[in-house]
Amino acid sequence: MPRKSWLSLLLAPLFAMSAHSLAAQTPTIYQPEEPSAIFTAGVEYLIFTRDADISAPGNFIGGPDAGRLNFGSTEFDYTSGVRAFLAVSNDGVRVEGIYSNFGNFDYSASGSLTAGLSFDEGITGDWTGENFIDLTTGFSSLHGAAASSMGGDTDEFEGLGPSATFAADTLPTYDIFNKSSLEAWELNVVSEDNTAFFQFGAGYSNVQLDESAGVAIRGTLRAVDNVGPNNGLSHGSLITFGNMTHMGGVADGFEDELGNASGLADSMILAHSASTSNDLNGIQLIFRKEVMYWRGWVIDGTIKTGLYHNRSEGQVLQQFTGTDPGPGGDSSTYGRLFRDTDSGVAMSAAFALQSNFPLSERWSLLSGYEALLIHGVALAPEQYQNVGGPTFVGQTYNVNNDGQIIAHGANVGLQFVY
Repeated sequence: MPRKSWLSLLLAPLFAMSAHSLAAQTPTIYQPEEPSAIFTAGVEYLIFTRDADISAPGNFIGGPDAGRLNFGSTEFDYTSGVRAFLAVSNDGVRVEGIYSNFGNFDYSASGSLTAGLSFDEGITGDWTGENFIDLTTGFSSLHGAAASSMGGDTDEFEGLGPSATFAADTLPTYDIFNKSSLEAWELNVVSEDNTAFFQFGAGYSNVQLDESAGVAIRGTLRAVDNVGPNNGLSHGSLITFGNMTHMGGVADGFEDELGNASGLADSMILAHSASTSNDLNGIQLIFRKEVMYWRGWVIDGTIKTGLYHNRSEGQVLQQFTGTDPGPGGDSSTYGRLFRDTDSGVAMSAAFALQSNFPLSERWSLLSGYEALLIHGVALAPEQYQNVGGPTFVGQTYNVNNDGQIIAHGANVGLQFVY
């Protein structure tokens, strides 16, 4: 046999052993596994406003300035809020917790009336053609204490100057305010299926809506003599015919320049305010749809609709304070307070467009716009008309929780994924 053949036979086993040894030492290529759970957290800055569609708030005064003292012209400015969320995604399901504070919405206005304000029959006397209060306006209990037709003082016409007799008085001033705060907690479970037409979910939601609203008028008390004047509004008239309680200071009623030792008439503050709180607890359904995807940039559209049990509380306060402006002068406060609670059904609907723009592997920029409607809540300006009864004695108050609020605005923030 040729030498070459013997050499090949001799080397063949060595090559085979070497190849097997090299194969055993070759490392296996690493293939990373997908994480079993993905955690997401983020925070957003909110800038929101809300509607001011108040139903039948009523008039606080009558006369030429009636249009100045109501909530018909309320316009809320945009206010700052915050949202934070934490979520975990696993096996096509996302569990998320969300807290949203939409901010404190605030409206206020102030100015001067163009005429004085009569408490009783003075609109046909010293305050002819000027502003007035009666049973159809706010501050009605003060009218009851002052009007002879209601059993009140029969010996004078009371009101805030100026009037025909006191034409040099400074015009009364007024302040109006309406404030509300809105926040929500959510715990949701939402599907995450890239092949589905939309994502579906459900969750628990708690919404807190608190409001306050009121009108205050400041001016100088005038009591124009009629028959047997008593120089103001007596304690007895305020308690008996106005059905008020003495709430502070000296229990001597309100006095004009003849009744006060200082020779100065009481400076009066007429305040009518209402406040409400709403505690909504319920379930919501969630529908989420991917509207756009481009190189990692995603825009989603989301609709949420909820049904709630709402425990609402309301309070209406009429409060009147007269202060002798002289040195050491006393102060007297009278008023009426009504409270009520009720339970009802509330509904909500929300729509949002949310953009998620990647900044890095972990971070992304969030931005969007959203609107929220809640129906079946107690709004402060709508409480005044729910105080009623044939006379001041025995009047009742039932909280009105048939109102609705629409809040809308933009958001921007950051999201972190791990």
